[in-house]
Amino acid sequence: MNLIISLLYAPIVFISLKYFDITKVSLVIFCLSTLWFIMVFKRGYKEYLYPLLYICISILAFFLKEFLLLKTIPFLISSFITTIMFISYINKTSIILFFAKKFSKKEFSKKEEEYIHKSTLFWFFTSLINAIIHLIIFFDTNMDYWIYYSSIGWYFVFIFAGVLQFLHRKFIFLKDSND
Repeated sequence: MNLIISLLYAPIVFISLKYFDITKVSLVIFCLSTLWFIMVFKRGYKEYLYPLLYICISILAFFLKEFLLLKTIPFLISSFITTIMFISYINKTSIILFFAKKFSKKEFSKKEEEYIHKSTLFWFFTSLINAIIHLIIFFDTNMDYWIYYSSIGWYFVFIFAGVLQFLHRKFIFLKDSND
C-alpha cells in the first residue's frame, strides 16, 4: 500500500493543485490519509506511521495554506528511512539483517550476518543520496522534476544500488567466502 501511495502522491497533488486551492487539496489528503490510517491501524505502529505523517502535513498545509508543506512528504520519508538505517548500523541492530532473517528460509552464518550488517552502511549512504536528491528537488522550482523523482525516480536509485549490492555479494563476498 505504501508503494502505491508513494507512486501516486506527487502526481495527484500536482494535478489537484491545478484545479483546486491548497485548502481543498489538504482536506482531501487529510481524509484519504485518515482512511488509510484506519485501514492499517490494527497492523501495528510501523504501518500507521506514514498515514500519520500525511495527516500532520495535510493539517499544517490546510492552516498555513502552503504548498511547500505538501511537497515535503517525500523528503521527510526518505530522511526518516535514512535515519533508521544509520541508527540500526550504529546500534549494531541492522534493519536489513532483521528483514533478511525474517524473509529468508535459511540460517545465516556469522560471516554472512557480518556482511549484511556492513551492507547496512552502504544502504544508509544510498538512502542519504536519495534524501539529498529529494532536498535538491524540493528547492527546485521545476515541478516536473519533483513529480517524476518523488513518484518513480527514486526507485531507480535503489534499483541501481541493489544491482551493485548483488554484484558485490556475488563476485567479491561469495568469492572470498569460498577461498
